[in-house]
Amino acid sequence: MIPYFEQPQLHLGPITIHAFGALVALGILLAFRLIRRRAPRLGLDGVLAERLAMNMVVVGFICAHVVDRIAYFPRDVLARPWSLLFIWESISSFGGFLGATLVAVWFVRGRREPALGWRYLDLIAWAFPAAWLLGRTGCALAYDHPGYATTFFLAQRYSDHVVRHNLGFYEALCTIPLLALFQWLGRGKPRPPGTFVGLLALVYAPVRFFLDTLRWDDARYFGFTPGQYGSVLLAVVGFAILLRTSRRQPASGQAPVP
Repeated sequence: MIPYFEQPQLHLGPITIHAFGALVALGILLAFRLIRRRAPRLGLDGVLAERLAMNMVVVGFICAHVVDRIAYFPRDVLARPWSLLFIWESISSFGGFLGATLVAVWFVRGRREPALGWRYLDLIAWAFPAAWLLGRTGCALAYDHPGYATTFFLAQRYSDHVVRHNLGFYEALCTIPLLALFQWLGRGKPRPPGTFVGLLALVYAPVRFFLDTLRWDDARYFGFTPGQYGSVLLAVVGFAILLRTSRRQPASGQAPVP
């Protein structure tokens, strides 16, 4: 059992920096660094790739808050509709995925060569697990995804003194092999455009669906959490992308990364 501890904080005068926020910011910066370094090796514009990633982050955070309020706190939204504007209050990862998807669709549809747009999306998807690992580590330290009571040896004592699953910690652990897989695939032969996007969706979906069965205090609709419905949709999208990708050839001029 992991003992309970308060989320690490750093106080700088009137400003308090929480471990969660610091790790999320660090994860985003790391992803941008990886994108900038890898883009020239793939024959892509690093500045354009970073701009696309930034748009995904901004729109993703906005949608993450809106979806979180509507899916998990609908009564509060009806009582306080202006709470949708308080984007710093709470976020939902699938809301973030929705926002990023909207930006991705807009970006690909705006390209004369859709395959080129998919190559940029693949670059961002390739860097995503590194950022996700740090972000979910922040969730683990904040213990903001408590699960049911358990005797599992990786569980943690919660603030109510009950030993519970720390789902943020579990998801961070699950991200490690995904990160290793993407790093390995990125070093091999060129992949057809859409490979990393589809694989990311298809691999993450079942992991998240299972972990949500352990959630303790989440909203449920017909017995399932919003995250589980999102997982099913994500799996379908990932499968469709990989099916389409399997019919493509690697983009011409795309050299393997040394």
